[in-house]
Amino acid sequence: MSNRKKIKTANFTREKDDSFHIEGGNRGYMTTADTLVTYDIQGVQDREDILFSESKSVYSRYASDRQTLRLDNFIVPFWGEGTNLYPQEVYSVVSENKLLPGILDKLIKYLFGKGLMIYTMETVGEGADQKEVRVPYQNKKVKKQIMDWLNSWSEKGYPHYWEYLKNVITDYYYVSSRSTQFHYSRSRRLNNRNNLPIEALTYVGAEEIRLATDKDITNRILRNEDCKHVILGDWLNLSGTKYEVFNRFSDADPFKYNTAISFDFDKTFTKKLYAYNTWFKPLKEYLKAQYLTPKYLNSYLKNALNAHVHVSIPGIWYEQFKAILQEICSDNIAPGEGVAIVKEFRGVKLFDDNGVPFAYSELMMDQLIACELRRITKMMSGEGKNQGKMYATINWDGHPWEFDKMPGDFKEYFDTVIKYSDHADKVLLANMGVSSSLISVDANGKLANQGAEAWYNYLLYVTTIAMDEWFVLRDMIRGIHLNFPEAKADGAMAGFAIDIPSKLRDTTESERPQNTATNNL
Repeated sequence: MSNRKKIKTANFTREKDDSFHIEGGNRGYMTTADTLVTYDIQGVQDREDILFSESKSVYSRYASDRQTLRLDNFIVPFWGEGTNLYPQEVYSVVSENKLLPGILDKLIKYLFGKGLMIYTMETVGEGADQKEVRVPYQNKKVKKQIMDWLNSWSEKGYPHYWEYLKNVITDYYYVSSRSTQFHYSRSRRLNNRNNLPIEALTYVGAEEIRLATDKDITNRILRNEDCKHVILGDWLNLSGTKYEVFNRFSDADPFKYNTAISFDFDKTFTKKLYAYNTWFKPLKEYLKAQYLTPKYLNSYLKNALNAHVHVSIPGIWYEQFKAILQEICSDNIAPGEGVAIVKEFRGVKLFDDNGVPFAYSELMMDQLIACELRRITKMMSGEGKNQGKMYATINWDGHPWEFDKMPGDFKEYFDTVIKYSDHADKVLLANMGVSSSLISVDANGKLANQGAEAWYNYLLYVTTIAMDEWFVLRDMIRGIHLNFPEAKADGAMAGFAIDIPSKLRDTTESERPQNTATNNL
């Protein structure tokens, strides 16, 4: 029989009305009802740098490309760096930002324009002035059949095709991907005009879809072409929920399976699988800064009239008590003859409620520091007999604890935080590649109203969305061409109806926006 004991890591606890925060690993702060104390440990390297130093290398950044999950007979490559939750991570950060959700929402609406249009390309002009322009599809009979098919989706119990389009555009701008489920009719292989092979298309969310392969590939990294299946599931709690496996849609044999799901993504340089948008990782720290700015300001206001004290903890003190805790935990787990069991040390709990000893963890030192600071704050503030007394510590080799009162320079602090937030706004707008005038926000995050500038920038923007439009509508075009071969033969394509507004000075009174804004809706 094994003599090994069940060892647990220490659970961090804190007293009521106290708030102890660790930032970085060798610094943090504690707040009570009337005191704010910050601290740093001198001479001790940041534990964060130690724990995550490997992630800074090029090799480790690509380690996630080889991370996979096995589900029955399928191998699922991870989407994200170690978490398989890239879409969820993007949303969690974006949703907390003051500007980015609005920017993405504007991009979605700009691309959607006035909705879907069926068109063909036509050459106009002569000689050097020749150019190709979009014209509405002229085959009225087939065009009507296409629109009847699209409008029938909701009648058959599927979401309206506008809802489908809005969702796939949203996924594209958030995670550069698009997924669609093709719902086939039973007689999909028969050439029957009265029974279209594809009943409808429905959106599949990026948060639930992952690539999958049934190939046993171990000698190289998985590639997009290896993954002939997709799996839908709750990747936050896969063990507690069911998942579904689907065949991946193939242009070579679109009707091979009873149902199929497409999963296409905008290729990311050096990546074989999945897409990683171009703005999330470069902006991640700036997005955090924008999120934390109001928290910093509110926290400062909350504690502005309290005692502000910074404590410098000598590194040698930290190392001494770390060694003591490690030795005590080791003796508790495997006590030698004549060695006493220590259940608590300076406020740090060393056993759980069942009498099982904890193994040493860095959280114990965090708890020890919290207990020391708690003793300090009780003596330095509040009502009671200890108020105003001096807190004494042991001097380890001439390295005492140092206490410095922080100056209350409100203006300098606020200006610094706000300036950094403004800088983050500028970086965000520049990285998204969209003029601030188009989203009605200037470089300082304030409302902008430059009409002429917005008009010219909108023209430039419209000329750059052809690839976005093609990617988003690729499945729609597939469905139209498979259902209506005559439309494919005519060169009919699906696009978005986008009108270029005229400048006010070039319009008559009847052509002004207040009279034309709802036309053609």
